[in-house]
Amino acid sequence: MLFLVLNIILLSGFGLFLKHAKTNQQRLNPIGFVNYLTAFCISVWALSLEQDFAFSKLTLALGVANGVTYAIGFELFTIGIRLSGVVITVAIVRLSIVIPILVSILFWQETPNLWQSIGLLLTFLAIPLLSQREKEPIDKWTPNRPEISQGLGFAVVITILIVTGISRLTMKAFNEMCPIDEKSFYMTLLFGVCTVVYLGVCLRQKVWPNWWEAFYGVLIGACNVGGSWALLIALDQVSALIAFPMSSSGGVLFTMFVGMVFLHERLSRTSLIGALLAMIALIFVNLKS
Repeated sequence: MLFLVLNIILLSGFGLFLKHAKTNQQRLNPIGFVNYLTAFCISVWALSLEQDFAFSKLTLALGVANGVTYAIGFELFTIGIRLSGVVITVAIVRLSIVIPILVSILFWQETPNLWQSIGLLLTFLAIPLLSQREKEPIDKWTPNRPEISQGLGFAVVITILIVTGISRLTMKAFNEMCPIDEKSFYMTLLFGVCTVVYLGVCLRQKVWPNWWEAFYGVLIGACNVGGSWALLIALDQVSALIAFPMSSSGGVLFTMFVGMVFLHERLSRTSLIGALLAMIALIFVNLKS
């Protein structure tokens, strides 16, 4: 339970710090590079503490694959924040648990009870509601910003859901199919791939992090690697049917509270209904018979 609470706080902090950086007009791609470089360095440090270093080919493949999905997911996350705000984007990321849960049911014999089945159904009902966006007043930073169509918002929501779900599924697959003592190597691969991808992005765009972007990147990176480690450890103790819903429902509540109270996020009535429906669904998924 302790590691699930840590996962909730740290990965919620990831999105909230990113939102705060955007609000302060910082560039997100340089922050993304520092974020993954920080997580990579922490993972290398953890790997250096291992007594016996060994790894399997499957761990290598899953680590690289998860790194690719993490990098794509970060870019989609920044797009989602720009289009829909941090509360809605985090809610969508949390709803992506349906993918590893469904695979766990089909391939790892983790069978849901009646309440959990109802909760999984409710998650699909919440998706189109969460894609709605509150119109924001035009300010000096965005004087001619065009309106975002609902179709584009829905497409972004679905893409975030799929990519994040695959990323979570890859982590679940590692826990099910790879040796437990290869976590450090797995995390090093994951964040190493992300670092290389975002280094390439920064070089192509000819941008380099300033001091504030480096500061935000270090904070976000610490939250990123800490939250990922906490989830991996939690998955050693409880099934995906419990770990993912608890992490997600807690994350939605925590992020919604901080986003609305401290970051002054505004939700449309439809989005608020969708977020509340998502939380109800995730609580249902966590109920035992």
